[in-house]
Amino acid sequence: MSDKQLEWHTRMDQWGESGLSMAAWCRQENINIHQMYYWKRKFDQQTDNSTIDWLDISQSSYIGDSSSIIIKIDKLLVEVNPQVDRQLLSDVLHLLKYQ
Repeated sequence: MSDKQLEWHTRMDQWGESGLSMAAWCRQENINIHQMYYWKRKFDQQTDNSTIDWLDISQSSYIGDSSSIIIKIDKLLVEVNPQVDRQLLSDVLHLLKYQ
């Protein structure tokens, strides 16, 4: 995934999490709504044309109150703790998926 695609994917995620309409979010963030529509359509087309690859996810518990989820992608393991920065995790998973 290119830097520009990652940037716009992050914006799409932020818009989705905001609960605002696209127009309201774009006004708030000073984003050109036509660019937002362009990238949404582009990502929707990619989703429609691609197959879904499921990841093997297992949960492991540690001593104490915290638990984590381990995401296995081929030989790579990503451990996700409950207090993870969601945006960072989203960025890492997108990079792994498209590299």
